[in-house]
Amino acid sequence: MNNINQNKYVFIIDNSIISANRIFNALSELVNIFKVDYAANGKEALQKLSNNRPNAILLDIQLPDMSGTDILQQIKQVYPDIAIIVLTDYPTNYSYTVCKKLGAKGYYNKTNELDMAIKQLQELTK
Repeated sequence: MNNINQNKYVFIIDNSIISANRIFNALSELVNIFKVDYAANGKEALQKLSNNRPNAILLDIQLPDMSGTDILQQIKQVYPDIAIIVLTDYPTNYSYTVCKKLGAKGYYNKTNELDMAIKQLQELTK
């Protein structure tokens, strides 16, 4: 899956189906993305990640069963090569700093910066 000419697999972790659909619709326009999967919470995400490893993850920082920073840390410990972009409706300097220290490639307000997150995702999955 690391072949640069190969199509890519992106994983969305977001408890809001509305946000996930918005992200999915934006990703459907990208030609190099061949598979998009979805999890609504951290437990489901970790379970799915144990079976399939994506090239990139779009991670909501607020999940119902664990914090986005906790799952970010867990994923980066097991899969350090997966590019993770954090999305949030409530951006703060503190959570930005924590996410970047934990290895997030990007941190965006999903309400008005989704296009920038998708652009970065496209660059990361070239």
